[in-house]
Amino acid sequence: MRLKTKAPQMSEKQFLAQVIELAKLYGWSCAHFRSARIQRKDGSHYYATPVQADGEGWPDLVMARPPRLIFAEIKSESGIPSEAQMDWINCLNLCPPAEAYLWRPKDFDHIVAILEEK
Repeated sequence: MRLKTKAPQMSEKQFLAQVIELAKLYGWSCAHFRSARIQRKDGSHYYATPVQADGEGWPDLVMARPPRLIFAEIKSESGIPSEAQMDWINCLNLCPPAEAYLWRPKDFDHIVAILEEK
């Protein structure tokens, strides 16, 4: 009898790196703004991304390959997007020619198709 094993979950960080590598392969310029680790006076720490105005929920990845512009929120299979993240995705999709997506590792074949499209 053969036991079924579950493939290990890909972290959001690993998946983001994979998407960036794929985008670069297809000639996209990419930008990702990482959060910074900030230490409090009591020694504890938290993570924050310095941003002003309506930046909360801004997509993880911005990719450009003229004439296309793509925004992607990257999540692990179990990651749950915030309301602010979904608000940005919905808003950006109302601004053609911008394209905005929520991508998970299970979407990889679809992501390839999107990024290789001219």
